[in-house]
Amino acid sequence: MKLSLPDEIMQRAEVTVQELRLSLAIQLYADRRLDYDDACQLAEVVPAIMNRELIGRDLSVLIYPKVELLQRRQAG
Repeated sequence: MKLSLPDEIMQRAEVTVQELRLSLAIQLYADRRLDYDDACQLAEVVPAIMNRELIGRDLSVLIYPKVELLQRRQAG
């Protein structure tokens, strides 16, 4: 899937594609819609960077297992 965003908005927001990927991954992780590994993959960062970013945003670095995530989605 490709997502296209207007360059003008990206420039006004002063955000890079990498920063946007990271922000999206962190938000989806915080909402428990992605597990930790998928968030790292979406953000294209290694776990150490993801941990630093999560801590910097006062979010838990607790790594949720994929099985638990799937079970929650099926139950909800």
